[in-house]
Amino acid sequence: MDLNSIISQLTGNNLIGEIAKKFNIDTNKIMDVIKAAIPKFLSAMQKNAGTAAGAAALTQALGNHAGQGLSINLEDGKKILEKIFGGNLGSVISNLGKQTNTTNDQVNNILASIAPNLLSVLGKGAGSGNIGNILGGLLGGASNSNSGSNAGKVLGGLLGKMFKK
Repeated sequence: MDLNSIISQLTGNNLIGEIAKKFNIDTNKIMDVIKAAIPKFLSAMQKNAGTAAGAAALTQALGNHAGQGLSINLEDGKKILEKIFGGNLGSVISNLGKQTNTTNDQVNNILASIAPNLLSVLGKGAGSGNIGNILGGLLGGASNSNSGSNAGKVLGGLLGKMFKK
């Protein structure tokens, strides 16, 4: 799984059309926000997985969302955004808005719409198990450890692979 594969899975169904219709946002803007946001999501997830508690939360979130179909669930999406970005959420939204020439409200709605779907795509790609198994599945084999520091290293390796062209 690479960055293009993740974006393709997120956008390869009617999710973009649903977001466009629900929030009256041009589909090209939605795509621009998604392409700019995915690396920010993954970077924040890497940081969060650097602790045992963060790794456990990521494991649970990926497992909980792995079986879900792609759809808009704003309530869940907003909770996920708060957990992933924490106090940085406002600046992430603002920066993405400036980067994509999109309003903060539009960016917030797009991010909240795709957050559960991103976890679903990553969870389905990873299978089930502890964080080492989940991320190891994405990497093609890694540690089975429950250690938070190992999880951070594994997710760091995942990010490195995703951004290689």
